[in-house]
Amino acid sequence: MNVMKIMKNLKSNKGFTLIEILVVLALIGVSMGVIGISSSSSSMNNLRKCTNAANSLLSRCRINSMYRAEPVFIELTVSGGNIVGRYIERAFNEEDEEATWRTEEQILGRANIEVLYFIEGEDEPRNIAHDPLRVGFTRRGALVLVDAEGMQLAGEPRLDEIRFTNGSITYVIDIIPETGNRRVRAG
Repeated sequence: MNVMKIMKNLKSNKGFTLIEILVVLALIGVSMGVIGISSSSSSMNNLRKCTNAANSLLSRCRINSMYRAEPVFIELTVSGGNIVGRYIERAFNEEDEEATWRTEEQILGRANIEVLYFIEGEDEPRNIAHDPLRVGFTRRGALVLVDAEGMQLAGEPRLDEIRFTNGSITYVIDIIPETGNRRVRAG
């Protein structure tokens, strides 16, 4: 008799109840939300680190430009799947009476970060992936755009801002070219 009852109960259990399905879907939704939040937080931290590293590179260049006679500049570009900052200085060797270039390269972030820079008077921003940004400073600390040899570009174009974007998250380095002062802000 007991065997008959068990067989009858097994035949009547044909699937999951609606409540069981809703509980499972709720758990999946909560899990996906937690994963999404941690991923977004990680992206924001990486973007902030990249922006702050670029700003530190600008500060180093500005300080060294004020006391060096030879050109000092930085270059922001994309290389090998990374956002790369290069600190470049020209050094004069008195023994050989020749100038040489010394470059220090620093990985600022992954190439999934888009870096745009805005030049006053131009309608479209430039992307460092296609058009590397080269910036130097005068001995008085004013920010100037330079060529690959560290020489100030003709016509004195003004750099207004550098924008770092990863999806919907943006950080901006606002620039006052006359003084070289900068401010980092969320965009």
